[in-house]
Amino acid sequence: MQDERLVATRTVVAAWPHGEEFELTLGVGQPYEISEHEWACPVLMRGLHDELRDTHGADSWQAHQLAQRLIAQLLGYFVHDGGKLLWPESRELMSLADVFPQLAPQASEPPHAA
Repeated sequence: MQDERLVATRTVVAAWPHGEEFELTLGVGQPYEISEHEWACPVLMRGLHDELRDTHGADSWQAHQLAQRLIAQLLGYFVHDGGKLLWPESRELMSLADVFPQLAPQASEPPHAA
């Protein structure tokens, strides 16, 4: 993927289960139209999966959401298999929810006013 097509990126430090650290750059690109009913969105996981294909959806929104979901799933597999994500500055452990807040446990909703 060409970096100029990226619209959002985050670089973290990742560590393989045996401890070797590497730089991991996550990115989502600008969705683009393939046809009237198909859009694609570039996705980047440089350092872990260097040759990911663009995600495809019915519209730009879906293609973009699928790109983020793909990154979340692949990061989840990496962590499940013993990999770690670390904050670059402090090398403190980073959770998947730090990368994708929607993965954080949800607090119960406040009661509705009557």
